[in-house]
Amino acid sequence: MGKITCLHQQKVKIGLVCVLFILIILTGKWPVKSQEIKNLPTAYGYYILKDGELVSIPEMKTIFQTPFGDTSNLWGILGLDSKPEVVIEDQRPVILIHDQGLNVKNFSMARLWRFENLRAQDFCGMSLDPISFKESFGVEKESLQPFGKWTPVGIYDIKGGLLPNRPDIIRIFPQEKLPSGIYAIYQGRDFISRAVQKNPNLSVWPFEISGAEPTPLEPAPVENPRVKFIKCCISDKLEGIEDLKIAKDNFLVSENQIITYFELQGHRAGEIFELIWFRPDGTIQERQKQVLSSSRRIRQSFNPDNLLMPGKWKLAIKIYGELVKCIPFQVSVNR
Repeated sequence: MGKITCLHQQKVKIGLVCVLFILIILTGKWPVKSQEIKNLPTAYGYYILKDGELVSIPEMKTIFQTPFGDTSNLWGILGLDSKPEVVIEDQRPVILIHDQGLNVKNFSMARLWRFENLRAQDFCGMSLDPISFKESFGVEKESLQPFGKWTPVGIYDIKGGLLPNRPDIIRIFPQEKLPSGIYAIYQGRDFISRAVQKNPNLSVWPFEISGAEPTPLEPAPVENPRVKFIKCCISDKLEGIEDLKIAKDNFLVSENQIITYFELQGHRAGEIFELIWFRPDGTIQERQKQVLSSSRRIRQSFNPDNLLMPGKWKLAIKIYGELVKCIPFQVSVNR
Protein backbone atom coordinates (compact mmCIF):
# COMPACT_ATOMS: atom_id res chain seq x y z
CA MET A 1 0.00 0.00 0.00
CA GLY A 2 2.85 2.35 0.89
CA LYS A 3 4.52 1.70 -2.47
CA ILE A 4 1.29 2.46 -4.32
CA THR A 5 0.87 5.76 -2.43
CA CYS A 6 4.49 6.76 -3.15
CA LEU A 7 4.05 5.90 -6.83
CA HIS A 8 0.85 7.96 -6.93
CA GLN A 9 2.62 10.95 -5.35
CA GLN A 10 5.43 10.72 -7.91
CA LYS A 11 2.89 10.70 -10.75
CA VAL A 12 1.18 13.76 -9.27
CA LYS A 13 4.51 15.60 -9.01
CA ILE A 14 5.42 14.70 -12.59
CA GLY A 15 1.99 15.85 -13.71
CA LEU A 16 2.36 19.20 -11.94
CA VAL A 17 5.81 19.73 -13.48
CA CYS A 18 4.40 18.99 -16.95
CA VAL A 19 1.51 21.43 -16.41
CA LEU A 20 3.93 24.15 -15.24
CA PHE A 21 6.18 23.53 -18.25
CA ILE A 22 3.22 23.80 -20.64
CA LEU A 23 2.06 27.03 -18.99
CA ILE A 24 5.55 28.49 -19.32
CA ILE A 25 5.65 27.62 -23.01
CA LEU A 26 2.16 29.03 -23.65
CA THR A 27 2.74 32.28 -21.78
CA GLY A 28 6.38 32.70 -22.72
CA LYS A 29 7.13 33.79 -19.15
CA TRP A 30 9.94 32.16 -17.22
CA PRO A 31 10.22 32.75 -13.49
CA VAL A 32 12.17 35.92 -12.72
CA LYS A 33 14.04 36.59 -9.49
CA SER A 34 12.21 39.91 -9.24
CA GLN A 35 9.34 38.00 -7.64
CA GLU A 36 11.58 37.44 -4.58
CA ILE A 37 12.32 41.11 -3.88
CA LYS A 38 11.39 41.84 -0.29
CA ASN A 39 12.90 45.21 0.62
CA LEU A 40 11.70 47.83 -1.83
CA PRO A 41 13.64 51.09 -2.27
CA THR A 42 12.49 54.05 -0.20
CA ALA A 43 14.50 56.75 -2.02
CA TYR A 44 13.93 57.78 -5.61
CA GLY A 45 16.41 56.32 -8.08
CA TYR A 46 17.46 53.31 -10.16
CA TYR A 47 18.27 49.97 -8.52
CA ILE A 48 19.49 46.57 -9.73
CA LEU A 49 19.19 43.20 -8.05
CA LYS A 50 22.64 41.85 -7.16
CA ASP A 51 23.04 38.63 -5.17
CA GLY A 52 19.51 39.03 -3.82
CA GLU A 53 20.03 42.63 -2.69
CA LEU A 54 18.99 45.88 -4.35
CA VAL A 55 21.98 48.04 -5.28
CA SER A 56 21.69 51.67 -6.36
CA ILE A 57 22.85 52.44 -9.91
CA PRO A 58 24.64 55.81 -9.95
CA GLU A 59 23.50 58.32 -12.56
CA MET A 60 25.99 59.32 -15.26
CA LYS A 61 25.80 62.19 -17.75
CA THR A 62 26.60 61.74 -21.42
CA ILE A 63 29.50 63.66 -22.96
CA PHE A 64 29.25 65.39 -26.34
CA GLN A 65 32.46 64.66 -28.26
CA THR A 66 33.46 66.49 -31.44
CA PRO A 67 36.76 66.78 -33.34
CA PHE A 68 35.63 69.92 -35.17
CA GLY A 69 36.53 72.57 -32.60
CA ASP A 70 34.56 75.80 -32.67
CA THR A 71 33.09 75.50 -36.16
CA SER A 72 29.67 77.09 -36.42
CA ASN A 73 28.07 73.90 -37.76
CA LEU A 74 28.81 71.74 -34.71
CA TRP A 75 28.39 67.96 -34.88
CA GLY A 76 29.39 65.26 -32.43
CA ILE A 77 28.62 61.90 -30.78
CA LEU A 78 27.28 61.20 -27.29
CA GLY A 79 29.14 58.83 -24.98
CA LEU A 80 30.20 58.01 -21.43
CA ASP A 81 33.67 58.78 -20.13
CA SER A 82 34.14 55.71 -17.93
CA LYS A 83 32.88 52.23 -17.14
CA PRO A 84 30.02 51.91 -14.62
CA GLU A 85 30.56 51.31 -10.92
CA VAL A 86 27.96 48.54 -10.59
CA VAL A 87 29.10 45.08 -11.77
CA ILE A 88 26.81 42.03 -11.67
CA GLU A 89 26.88 38.46 -12.96
CA ASP A 90 23.17 37.92 -13.62
CA GLN A 91 22.60 37.85 -17.39
CA ARG A 92 18.92 38.70 -17.02
CA PRO A 93 19.06 41.41 -14.37
CA VAL A 94 16.05 42.86 -12.61
CA ILE A 95 15.94 46.67 -12.37
CA LEU A 96 13.65 48.71 -10.12
CA ILE A 97 13.00 52.38 -10.82
CA HIS A 98 11.46 54.49 -8.06
CA ASP A 99 9.94 57.67 -9.49
CA GLN A 100 6.62 59.27 -10.42
CA GLY A 101 4.54 58.81 -13.59
CA LEU A 102 6.33 55.62 -14.68
CA ASN A 103 5.64 53.66 -17.86
CA VAL A 104 7.79 50.80 -19.12
CA LYS A 105 7.41 52.11 -22.69
CA ASN A 106 9.34 55.25 -21.72
CA PHE A 107 12.57 53.35 -20.98
CA SER A 108 15.29 51.89 -23.18
CA MET A 109 18.23 49.57 -22.61
CA ALA A 110 21.33 49.85 -24.79
CA ARG A 111 24.56 47.91 -24.98
CA LEU A 112 27.57 50.23 -24.99
CA TRP A 113 30.89 49.80 -26.78
CA ARG A 114 34.13 51.71 -26.28
CA PHE A 115 35.47 53.19 -29.51
CA GLU A 116 38.99 54.55 -29.16
CA ASN A 117 38.79 56.19 -32.59
CA LEU A 118 36.16 56.95 -35.21
CA ARG A 119 36.38 58.51 -38.66
CA ALA A 120 35.87 62.27 -38.87
CA GLN A 121 32.91 61.54 -41.17
CA ASP A 122 31.25 59.51 -38.39
CA PHE A 123 30.95 62.64 -36.22
CA CYS A 124 29.09 64.54 -38.94
CA GLY A 125 25.51 64.01 -40.07
CA MET A 126 25.99 65.71 -43.43
CA SER A 127 27.05 63.98 -46.63
CA LEU A 128 29.90 66.03 -48.15
CA ASP A 129 32.56 65.27 -50.73
CA PRO A 130 36.14 65.04 -49.36
CA ILE A 131 37.16 68.55 -50.49
CA SER A 132 34.05 70.25 -49.07
CA PHE A 133 34.39 68.27 -45.85
CA LYS A 134 37.96 69.45 -45.26
CA GLU A 135 37.03 73.04 -46.12
CA SER A 136 34.15 72.91 -43.60
CA PHE A 137 35.83 71.08 -40.73
CA GLY A 138 39.56 71.32 -41.30
CA VAL A 139 40.24 67.55 -41.25
CA GLU A 140 40.22 64.74 -43.79
CA LYS A 141 36.89 62.98 -44.11
CA GLU A 142 38.37 59.48 -43.62
CA SER A 143 40.91 60.44 -40.95
CA LEU A 144 40.62 58.66 -37.60
CA GLN A 145 39.78 60.98 -34.73
CA PRO A 146 40.08 60.18 -30.98
CA PHE A 147 36.83 59.32 -29.23
CA GLY A 148 37.59 57.08 -26.21
CA LYS A 149 34.01 56.83 -24.94
CA TRP A 150 31.27 54.26 -24.41
CA THR A 151 28.39 54.70 -26.84
CA PRO A 152 25.40 52.55 -27.94
CA VAL A 153 25.78 49.73 -30.46
CA GLY A 154 22.36 48.17 -30.04
CA ILE A 155 19.02 48.43 -28.26
CA TYR A 156 17.82 45.40 -26.29
CA ASP A 157 14.14 44.63 -25.64
CA ILE A 158 12.89 44.99 -22.08
CA LYS A 159 9.63 44.07 -20.38
CA GLY A 160 7.98 44.66 -17.04
CA GLY A 161 5.51 47.02 -15.40
CA LEU A 162 4.40 48.72 -12.20
CA LEU A 163 4.61 46.81 -8.96
CA PRO A 164 1.20 45.91 -7.46
CA ASN A 165 -0.16 48.80 -5.40
CA ARG A 166 3.01 50.83 -6.06
CA PRO A 167 2.47 53.30 -8.96
CA ASP A 168 5.83 54.91 -8.09
CA ILE A 169 7.95 51.77 -8.67
CA ILE A 170 8.46 50.01 -11.97
CA ARG A 171 10.20 46.64 -12.41
CA ILE A 172 11.90 45.92 -15.74
CA PHE A 173 14.20 43.22 -17.07
CA PRO A 174 15.54 42.19 -20.52
CA GLN A 175 13.40 39.82 -22.55
CA GLU A 176 16.39 37.55 -23.19
CA LYS A 177 19.65 36.78 -21.42
CA LEU A 178 22.31 39.42 -22.07
CA PRO A 179 25.91 38.62 -23.03
CA SER A 180 28.63 40.06 -20.81
CA GLY A 181 29.32 43.73 -21.48
CA ILE A 182 28.33 47.31 -20.58
CA TYR A 183 24.66 48.32 -20.61
CA ALA A 184 22.65 51.41 -19.72
CA ILE A 185 19.04 52.14 -18.80
CA TYR A 186 17.66 55.55 -19.72
CA GLN A 187 14.44 57.38 -20.47
CA GLY A 188 13.41 58.06 -24.05
CA ARG A 189 15.17 57.19 -27.29
CA ASP A 190 17.75 60.00 -27.50
CA PHE A 191 20.92 58.17 -26.41
CA ILE A 192 22.24 57.35 -29.88
CA SER A 193 25.68 56.96 -31.40
CA ARG A 194 24.72 58.68 -34.64
CA ALA A 195 26.06 62.18 -35.18
CA VAL A 196 23.89 64.83 -33.53
CA GLN A 197 23.91 68.60 -33.86
CA LYS A 198 23.04 69.36 -30.26
CA ASN A 199 24.27 68.54 -26.78
CA PRO A 200 21.32 67.04 -24.86
CA ASN A 201 23.51 66.03 -21.88
CA LEU A 202 21.36 62.97 -21.16
CA SER A 203 21.23 61.06 -17.90
CA VAL A 204 21.82 57.31 -18.07
CA TRP A 205 22.19 54.57 -15.47
CA PRO A 206 24.88 52.11 -16.63
CA PHE A 207 25.92 48.73 -15.26
CA GLU A 208 28.28 45.93 -16.28
CA ILE A 209 27.61 42.23 -16.68
CA SER A 210 30.90 40.47 -15.94
CA GLY A 211 32.27 37.24 -17.32
CA ALA A 212 33.90 36.03 -20.48
CA GLU A 213 32.21 36.85 -23.76
CA PRO A 214 30.48 33.62 -24.84
CA THR A 215 31.06 32.18 -28.30
CA PRO A 216 27.87 32.90 -30.27
CA LEU A 217 26.00 29.97 -31.72
CA GLU A 218 26.43 29.46 -35.46
CA PRO A 219 23.01 29.31 -37.15
CA ALA A 220 23.03 26.29 -39.47
CA PRO A 221 20.91 26.28 -42.66
CA VAL A 222 19.01 23.12 -43.54
CA GLU A 223 20.60 20.82 -46.09
CA ASN A 224 19.22 20.87 -49.63
CA PRO A 225 16.41 23.42 -49.04
CA ARG A 226 13.47 23.51 -51.43
CA VAL A 227 14.02 27.21 -52.18
CA LYS A 228 17.27 27.89 -54.05
CA PHE A 229 19.21 31.17 -54.29
CA ILE A 230 20.19 32.03 -57.85
CA LYS A 231 21.77 35.33 -56.80
CA CYS A 232 22.67 36.73 -53.41
CA CYS A 233 24.27 40.10 -52.67
CA ILE A 234 24.67 42.55 -49.78
CA SER A 235 26.13 46.00 -50.33
CA ASP A 236 26.03 49.63 -49.19
CA LYS A 237 25.03 50.73 -52.72
CA LEU A 238 22.03 49.98 -54.91
CA GLU A 239 23.30 50.63 -58.43
CA GLY A 240 24.79 47.43 -59.83
CA ILE A 241 23.49 45.18 -57.08
CA GLU A 242 21.50 42.94 -59.46
CA ASP A 243 24.69 42.09 -61.35
CA LEU A 244 26.57 41.44 -58.07
CA LYS A 245 29.22 43.99 -59.13
CA ILE A 246 29.17 45.83 -55.80
CA ALA A 247 28.88 42.90 -53.38
CA LYS A 248 30.62 43.54 -50.04
CA ASP A 249 31.58 41.51 -46.99
CA ASN A 250 33.08 44.33 -44.91
CA PHE A 251 31.08 47.32 -43.68
CA LEU A 252 31.72 50.33 -41.47
CA VAL A 253 30.40 50.67 -37.92
CA SER A 254 28.71 53.89 -39.08
CA GLU A 255 26.97 52.34 -42.10
CA ASN A 256 23.69 54.15 -42.77
CA GLN A 257 22.20 51.31 -44.76
CA ILE A 258 22.97 47.80 -45.94
CA ILE A 259 21.03 46.70 -49.01
CA THR A 260 20.25 43.05 -49.67
CA TYR A 261 19.31 41.56 -53.03
CA PHE A 262 18.23 37.99 -53.78
CA GLU A 263 16.88 36.01 -56.69
CA LEU A 264 15.00 32.87 -55.67
CA GLN A 265 13.92 29.67 -57.33
CA GLY A 266 11.35 27.24 -56.01
CA HIS A 267 9.37 29.57 -53.72
CA ARG A 268 5.61 30.12 -53.72
CA ALA A 269 3.67 33.35 -53.46
CA GLY A 270 2.44 33.95 -49.91
CA GLU A 271 5.45 32.42 -48.17
CA ILE A 272 7.06 34.43 -45.36
CA PHE A 273 10.58 35.68 -46.11
CA GLU A 274 12.54 36.72 -43.00
CA LEU A 275 15.94 38.37 -42.62
CA ILE A 276 17.55 38.09 -39.16
CA TRP A 277 20.58 40.30 -38.44
CA PHE A 278 22.79 38.72 -35.75
CA ARG A 279 25.31 40.89 -33.87
CA PRO A 280 28.78 39.49 -33.10
CA ASP A 281 27.62 38.68 -29.54
CA GLY A 282 24.93 36.36 -30.92
CA THR A 283 21.95 38.61 -30.11
CA ILE A 284 19.51 39.80 -32.74
CA GLN A 285 19.78 43.38 -33.98
CA GLU A 286 16.70 43.31 -36.19
CA ARG A 287 14.14 41.04 -37.86
CA GLN A 288 12.66 41.95 -41.23
CA LYS A 289 9.69 40.05 -42.62
CA GLN A 290 7.79 40.26 -45.86
CA VAL A 291 5.27 38.15 -47.75
CA LEU A 292 6.71 36.82 -51.00
CA SER A 293 4.97 37.49 -54.29
CA SER A 294 5.37 35.47 -57.46
CA SER A 295 8.42 37.57 -58.36
CA ARG A 296 11.72 35.82 -57.80
CA ARG A 297 13.53 39.10 -57.01
CA ILE A 298 13.70 40.49 -53.48
CA ARG A 299 15.34 43.70 -52.30
CA GLN A 300 15.46 44.89 -48.68
CA SER A 301 17.21 47.72 -46.84
CA PHE A 302 18.60 47.55 -43.30
CA ASN A 303 18.98 51.00 -41.71
CA PRO A 304 20.71 50.87 -38.28
CA ASP A 305 19.70 53.38 -35.61
CA ASN A 306 23.15 53.37 -33.95
CA LEU A 307 26.74 52.53 -34.71
CA LEU A 308 27.12 48.82 -35.38
CA MET A 309 28.97 46.49 -33.01
CA PRO A 310 32.41 45.72 -34.51
CA GLY A 311 33.13 42.10 -35.37
CA LYS A 312 31.69 39.23 -37.37
CA TRP A 313 27.98 39.57 -38.17
CA LYS A 314 25.63 36.99 -39.66
CA LEU A 315 22.57 37.51 -41.83
CA ALA A 316 20.24 34.51 -41.53
CA ILE A 317 17.46 34.00 -44.07
CA LYS A 318 14.34 32.04 -43.22
CA ILE A 319 11.53 31.09 -45.58
CA TYR A 320 8.39 29.94 -43.81
CA GLY A 321 10.40 29.37 -40.66
CA GLU A 322 13.07 27.23 -42.33
CA LEU A 323 16.64 28.56 -42.19
CA VAL A 324 17.79 28.31 -45.80
CA LYS A 325 20.88 30.54 -45.94
CA CYS A 326 23.40 32.30 -43.71
CA ILE A 327 25.67 35.14 -44.91
CA PRO A 328 28.63 36.23 -42.73
CA PHE A 329 30.11 39.73 -43.00
CA GLN A 330 32.53 41.89 -41.08
CA VAL A 331 31.96 45.29 -39.41
CA SER A 332 35.02 47.50 -38.82
CA VAL A 333 35.86 51.02 -37.62
CA ASN A 334 37.58 52.01 -40.87
CA ARG A 335 37.95 50.71 -44.40
